[in-house]
Amino acid sequence: MPSSAELRTLLVRGGAVRLPDQTTSRADILIRDGVIDQVGPDLAAPEDAEVIDATDRLVLPGLVDAHRHMWLGALSAGSSGVPLFTYAQQINEGYGDAFTPADVYAGVLWGAVQAINAGVTTVADWAHNLGSAEDVDANVRALTDSGIRARLYFGGKVTSSGDFGLFADHVRDMLARHPAGGRLEFGLGVRGPSMSSPRETERDFMLARDLGLPISIHAGMAGLPGAVDQLHEQDLLGPDVNYAHANEFSVREWELVAQSGGTVTATPTVDLTMGLGVRPATGPAAAHGVPVGLGADTVAYGPSDLFGEMRLALAAERIDANAPVIARGEMPSDLAQDHLHLLDVATRGGARVLGFDQIIGELGPGLRADLITVDLSGPHLDGFGDPVLAVFLNAGPRDVDTVIIDGKVLKRGGIMTAPYVEQARRLVRESRDRIKARRSVGVTSDRR
Repeated sequence: MPSSAELRTLLVRGGAVRLPDQTTSRADILIRDGVIDQVGPDLAAPEDAEVIDATDRLVLPGLVDAHRHMWLGALSAGSSGVPLFTYAQQINEGYGDAFTPADVYAGVLWGAVQAINAGVTTVADWAHNLGSAEDVDANVRALTDSGIRARLYFGGKVTSSGDFGLFADHVRDMLARHPAGGRLEFGLGVRGPSMSSPRETERDFMLARDLGLPISIHAGMAGLPGAVDQLHEQDLLGPDVNYAHANEFSVREWELVAQSGGTVTATPTVDLTMGLGVRPATGPAAAHGVPVGLGADTVAYGPSDLFGEMRLALAAERIDANAPVIARGEMPSDLAQDHLHLLDVATRGGARVLGFDQIIGELGPGLRADLITVDLSGPHLDGFGDPVLAVFLNAGPRDVDTVIIDGKVLKRGGIMTAPYVEQARRLVRESRDRIKARRSVGVTSDRR
């Protein structure tokens, strides 16, 4: 299955471009062979260039989703109003156990369609429904076919049929069968102190470090305290560890993460609506100098875009900061965070969390050409003069006009142009029918 059009020379003409110094200026972007060649006003169009008109568009670095379970693309809007462990029983076990490799492929590919359509050009795929080499092959193939940039964190199969005794074997087999490079890199998604014993945690961390893989864990969720403290006691902290959620870290834990060079990823909608904490990690991370990204986490429970996550994070941080002042009967004289900070978290921040900040996250010469344009012509985005603020306050997936990943156009004129989209829609609908049928008769998986 082809992933996109062939590489070509592109000239994105006349947009309001968000520059690396965080200013916005009318400029053109010249792209050659998947790399940004020039950024500046009135660039000459090479004879072989395809010109993309960005008039009345805001041009942004592609959004980076730093924590998403891509296989759940098949189960979008599949759960609501339940806490974490009930959700896990409903989704991970109730449906995830029934997945075959064909279902993994369909779910991940459709998850990529959801992400790309919403302006997400890079994902951290925390893949925790992989119980066989065939599942791994399907997940990798779907990410590759989609054209998205990704770091696949191998997380095994975290359901009733998962066999963590074979975890190391599956990881080594994955790396042997699928060399990293290009748009796809690998990491290890491990259960961590909150979900495993100290001995198992040490084993998983040592495996990742023996293989030179970055680590991601779920940590700092309500009712599951002390993950960072335990890692500190086991001498396992390090700059290679990413902590997803991190809602309820103590001050000491934040200091330990900062001192060790670790990173965090906030997933505001799931964090707040599932009851994982009372605020997202964006504010504390900034206060402690910890690199932070944003993620949608699970589209089975929350939305598939980062525009809403940015807005929710800003609102939640201000609620938290303002509460003591308001409780005194006063009005706050200044406000925590701002929209520019959250936009940075969703672009450069996510790139830094994933270790991709040398190639993406900004729009400058020499960086890979991952960028989006947002159509400002709609009434809700036709603002007073600040296109970045207008987009932050009001944009959604339908407003994403163009998506370019690695110099390839995957969305144009507001429509997904990748050749696999309709096939992906058919595959995911067939997959959903199979999963429902298996669950209705109590069958888990035939692994075919």
